[in-house]
Amino acid sequence: MTMIHREDKENRQVLLTIRVERGPWQQALDAAFENAKKLFDGCQARAQLEEKHGADVLYQDAVNATFPTALTEAVNSQGLMVVGAPTLNITQIGPDGYEFTALITLYPEVKLGQYKGLKAAYPSVEFSEDDTAAAMEAYCRDHTLSEPVDRAAMGDEVTLDFEGFVDGVPFDGGKAEKYPLTLGSGAFIPGFEEQVAGICVDEERDIHVTFPTRYAPELAGKDATFHIRARSIVRHTIPTLDDQFARTQGFADAAELRRAIMAQALERKESEARGTFADALISQIIASTEVDVPAAMVEDQLSGLIGQLAAHLQSQGMELDQYLEMGGMTMDDLRARARDQAEYAARYELIMMEIIRRENIEVTAADVEPEYEELSRKHGVPMEQVKKLLPVMRLIHETRLLRARNLVVDSAVRI
Repeated sequence: MTMIHREDKENRQVLLTIRVERGPWQQALDAAFENAKKLFDGCQARAQLEEKHGADVLYQDAVNATFPTALTEAVNSQGLMVVGAPTLNITQIGPDGYEFTALITLYPEVKLGQYKGLKAAYPSVEFSEDDTAAAMEAYCRDHTLSEPVDRAAMGDEVTLDFEGFVDGVPFDGGKAEKYPLTLGSGAFIPGFEEQVAGICVDEERDIHVTFPTRYAPELAGKDATFHIRARSIVRHTIPTLDDQFARTQGFADAAELRRAIMAQALERKESEARGTFADALISQIIASTEVDVPAAMVEDQLSGLIGQLAAHLQSQGMELDQYLEMGGMTMDDLRARARDQAEYAARYELIMMEIIRRENIEVTAADVEPEYEELSRKHGVPMEQVKKLLPVMRLIHETRLLRARNLVVDSAVRI
């Protein structure tokens, strides 16, 4: 990588011109060819492929492989702290390398208020009899006994295939397969779940409903028919906390299980108390700090929040489009609802990054290796896969934010 030029612009923006040299560029082209040659029959050599399809046939993949490293090195060489994703533009490209520009928005100036020695109330972590009973009940609810049944009742989990029709015509977002629905959860529009009750495994039936008036405009207030098929039905029952159940959980008897539940509950309550204490401290810092939050940073936080929601929905067997359809929302509506949360998250990150800068908080790849090992062990996933899902630089960033937050909490006074 060669840094060719830096231009400081208005509104805390910087335009960098960067060149990727021939050596790494040719290596990236070779790697792109190895990945792509199975798609091009009869091309066993890169030169043969380029002669047949053009020299630029591999450029896109090679650029994608090289620009992140080049950009990171350029940003670090200039000592820049970047907000959001830069705007990239390739200005020259050929067999000897390429040049690109990156328009970067910098972190704004942060006039940080007091962040050490703050005072806040620390919630009690004592356990009452009601807390004890609630902990036992919660554990049993979280460890329900499941058994397949032939006919569904309210409270059962039914795995459905369904397709919705309005005036006999299918509508977007109205079809799903293997969708897990707990009857009585209120996840579907009114009247749907009650009509599923009584269905048997492999039975098909039509469900007739009316969409609420406050729904997606193209469906609001309309009558609809859903053709459904029950793939499976599971009934969940809450166990009795006795010796027999305790042994299924790996404990000698009910008394040992109760002690373990209490220890976990006390640990959770201590964690919640520390979180509430930390939130009160952070609120004081936010109130005393002056900073203009860049719009690009808010948009990045919004995209992250929506991405997390989409991933959660997929884990439940639902797509984001279906969620929006059922909630009578558009993507713009969802972003508007999440904007305050995104703005708070962006402001919080700016403040923590300023504390990191002042306190010179450093985290290396070696520092986060134990975290990867714990995530791998906890989820039963190979460490290489964990690192693909959670890149090292992201975990380093999150760890630095956490250490800054802990510095605030550890220096504070409990009242």
